Amino acid sequence: MDRLRTECVLLDPLAREDFAWLFALYADAEVMRYIGRGPRTEEESRRNLDWLLAHGERLPFGYWVLREHSTGERVGGAVLMIRREGAPVELGFMLARPAWGRGLATQVARALVAHAFADLTLPELQAFTDVETGASAAVLRKAGMRDTGLQPGPYGGLDRRFELTREEWLSSRTTGRGAR
Repeated sequence: MDRLRTECVLLDPLAREDFAWLFALYADAEVMRYIGRGPRTEEESRRNLDWLLAHGERLPFGYWVLREHSTGERVGGAVLMIRREGAPVELGFMLARPAWGRGLATQVARALVAHAFADLTLPELQAFTDVETGASAAVLRKAGMRDTGLQPGPYGGLDRRFELTREEWLSSRTTGRGAR
């Protein structure tokens, strides 16, 4: 997996040294309010992070730990992953509370979309947001993703699904609407 960067954020491939910090992030009820089934135990987080680490070792994409350029401080995580065989690649992100409201999620989502389509030449991306979180939906729209309405989400509930194809992304770049 490649290290990626935005104007303010470094996206470093997940490493075991990041686990303890991520355990705390996944245990934060406010951060996890709209993600999955809510806060996770350390055991649940470890299983998930081990799976994501193996995913990134087997494929050229996976989970990135987000760090501020200026300080190197961890501020969140982001992912491109395949949940199940044959499914489109899914984009996701989460930020620690001190990083909220600073435009970092939009920078990260745009960087992952560009990486997926320009570098990895993936055919399509999808993302899911809880129906209650307008902020995440706004980030995905700013990244160029299209809201396809309410659908069953990856955790069994009803979520808002977003998608974008590589063709759509390439077309938006030639017309000046694309994000990179």
